[in-house]
Amino acid sequence: MGHLTRPCLSSDATGRRSLCPSALAGVLISVILSLLVLAAGGAAAKSWSYDLADGLMSPYCPGRTLSSCPSPQAAELVQWMVVQESGGATKEQVIEMLIERFGEEILGAPPAKGAMIWVYVVPILGFVLGGGLVVVALRRIVARGNVREVASEHGNESQAAGLEADLAKRVDAELDDLAARS
Repeated sequence: MGHLTRPCLSSDATGRRSLCPSALAGVLISVILSLLVLAAGGAAAKSWSYDLADGLMSPYCPGRTLSSCPSPQAAELVQWMVVQESGGATKEQVIEMLIERFGEEILGAPPAKGAMIWVYVVPILGFVLGGGLVVVALRRIVARGNVREVASEHGNESQAAGLEADLAKRVDAELDDLAARS
């Protein structure tokens, strides 16, 4: 069997522990490499051209984005965007050039200006108004139930019982009719 090695720790006269120089150099190199990897990842994340290709519609493949279009023209357009980015063009400038060349259809979503604003407003209004109608309807349904409870509490129990008995007779008749058909 081999012998056990001690970790590279040393203590001074005050009892403070410290790493030996080789371990300290290893930790320092690890930190520097981690920072370099993070910096390289950050630089790659700043590249907007490929992200833009994910969000723009392809003029060559209807219904698909530029990045998912198998057409060679779409791949050339994505590479053109990368070249524009590396040449110093801003994302907004590239979008404007693409709109001039292919029209606003390349954006995929209509711009929220002019008459096209209704495309965004109508669904929101429909949702709000529909929700309001549901709330009003539910309140009326709950209020009807409360009226029946109040009527039964104030001595009109016979009327409430009569309604329930009538309803029970109707349900029984429907079930008998359904059983006879089967």
